[in-house]
Amino acid sequence: MATKELVTKVWIEDGCIVCDACETASPDVFEVLDDSCVIRPDALNMEFTKPLTDSIIEAAEECPVDVIKFDTVAGEAPDAPAPAADAPAEKAVPAPAAAAKAPASKPAAASEPAKKSAAKSPAKQPVVSVAGDPDPAIQALLRAATARGGAAGIAASEDGAGLAAKAWDRKSAADLPPDARQAKVMSAAKAAAKDGVTRRGMLASSACGVGWLAMAGTTAVSGIAFGRFMMPNVLEEPDPKVRIGPLSYFAQLPPGGVNNETKLQGFWMIRVEDKLIALNIICTHLGCIPSWLPNDRKFKCPCHGSGFRQTGINFEGPAPRPLERFKINVIDGIVVVDRSKKFQYEKGQWDNPDSFLTV
Repeated sequence: MATKELVTKVWIEDGCIVCDACETASPDVFEVLDDSCVIRPDALNMEFTKPLTDSIIEAAEECPVDVIKFDTVAGEAPDAPAPAADAPAEKAVPAPAAAAKAPASKPAAASEPAKKSAAKSPAKQPVVSVAGDPDPAIQALLRAATARGGAAGIAASEDGAGLAAKAWDRKSAADLPPDARQAKVMSAAKAAAKDGVTRRGMLASSACGVGWLAMAGTTAVSGIAFGRFMMPNVLEEPDPKVRIGPLSYFAQLPPGGVNNETKLQGFWMIRVEDKLIALNIICTHLGCIPSWLPNDRKFKCPCHGSGFRQTGINFEGPAPRPLERFKINVIDGIVVVDRSKKFQYEKGQWDNPDSFLTV
């Protein structure tokens, strides 16, 4: 018996993007639901997880946001040539029949490739994508992109996208990261192009213009439609000030604590020593959304690997500067975050009293 590290406990930390990669690698251990991923009940037993060590490690390596964690213990595992146990059964059947028809030497030579093929047959075969049966790995990447937002998230938001994608789609363009904002603008442009009518084409045709004026004069609905068509396509700016709750609630955060409840509003509430700060969730590299990894005590960007400490300071990856803080104050005992005012560390603005609350 060989000795190796065997998995005794496996769990999933906060920050899962429901990408389905773990269930593809180890379906007996992981189960992907509509908006979360869980460990199957049987996998809570170490005697169940030990034989599945290899698939659990593979699932952890495939996880794009590194939230699958496990404990191991040294133990005895079956020797590598375990499949050879089946070889005598296969060899025992043809041997007598072959001996009755031909000399022993020829059947032995003929059966050697068959034995090698039989020994290799139980090995895991690569997943091959065919028409009508998409590669699970590609599907996992697509679902991961959907959960983060962007073109895939907006395109799928009406046909079963995850909760995170739907939440981003309800936001205005001003509150979206650059990739999702561009995708939303492109989607609106494509929808307008499908109508087959442009303002320039309408103004170039006098007959069409007269027709629109006549319709506007005869029915109120047509008049409203004409006015809306001629108006510039602008998005209504939401109020940048957000009332998030009583100060007493957030003051209960321990030093170093991170509150994820406000992430969909564009920031994390964090306690740094005796200060409360509202930290912008947009990565300063290319605008992706990092995830908070509590065990590693850091924010990790899934797009390009940038890492930020709990304070927002960048320390790994391509991010050129720390995350930004929003203005924060208290009105009638309620914490109010003003997303229109940002404070940057590299400009020495984190000392500004509007960038934190003392608790």
